[in-house]
Amino acid sequence: MGRIRRAWGVSLAVVAWVLAAGCASSLRQNYMRDKAADHVYRKTLPDMWPGVKQVLKERGYSWKEMPGRFVLETEWLDSGGGTLGPASASRFLVEGLTLAQGGTILRVMRGNRLSQAVGSGYVTQELATGNSTRAQEEQAQARESSTSSGVLPTQQSYARDLELELLLLQRIDPEAAAKLEVDAVSAHP
Repeated sequence: MGRIRRAWGVSLAVVAWVLAAGCASSLRQNYMRDKAADHVYRKTLPDMWPGVKQVLKERGYSWKEMPGRFVLETEWLDSGGGTLGPASASRFLVEGLTLAQGGTILRVMRGNRLSQAVGSGYVTQELATGNSTRAQEEQAQARESSTSSGVLPTQQSYARDLELELLLLQRIDPEAAAKLEVDAVSAHP
């Protein structure tokens, strides 16, 4: 009986340690993202911009740039979706700014888009076989009230992407990112 209690106690302690380690890791990651959001680079935008493009290229994005400024917007990139689920896509708007007090910053906005294809069902089958006048009427009414593309209205959302900002910091200024990681471990051991 004592062995079982002891084994149970050790198992519980190991589970608690694993959960605590996972929480600390999550807290460190959140700390690093938050600090990356406020990071001021010492490099100039012309020095940093090729790194921004390289990261986006590695992720499969193409983009358009605003001439004479450090602003680019990627094309929509399909992120998946199946025949039953919504199709999703994402894009990024990246802007580099030079601060009046010195230094530069990068801001990244991520756009997400979900769209759902309109499926065909019983009405379409009846229309195809010509079995029902009612089905033909319902199909005509459905066509009038639906979008012409056969896709339900698209949902779009935009938010700042701190994950990509952290990745850019790690690529463009690895020394600052390494210091940030040390600070995160100190703040959340």
